[in-house]
Amino acid sequence: MTNYVCRYPDGAAGWGLLCARVSYAFVAFGLAASPPPIAVDAYLLYLAAGLIALLLVLGLAARWAAALLGIAAAVALVFSPPLQQLLLAGHVGACIGIALVGPGAFSIDARLHGRRVIHLQTQAPDRGPGD
Repeated sequence: MTNYVCRYPDGAAGWGLLCARVSYAFVAFGLAASPPPIAVDAYLLYLAAGLIALLLVLGLAARWAAALLGIAAAVALVFSPPLQQLLLAGHVGACIGIALVGPGAFSIDARLHGRRVIHLQTQAPDRGPGD
């Protein structure tokens, strides 16, 4: 039995991952709009949200961007009211899913690190000493 692992799924799964990445780019700005009650400059939050959103949309370092967004959602989960905690828990789970599955075939990561074709050429067997 051959074990086949597709690192960058394409087709319907790839389009689904692209839609998930784009929608979670908007979640990054939503989290920045409601900062936790700690002393953080709002411009810094929006800059970080913009960077994470850009990385997610382009699919560049998407696993790391999704992981950072999941951590930000987990921090916001601690400081939010109970009803909003349900929504944020779903965001944390989806960000973990994107971080584990990867960006999909429609991303810069797939172009940089994606599928490669290796051509093996047959050669004459090596001859031992004395042949």
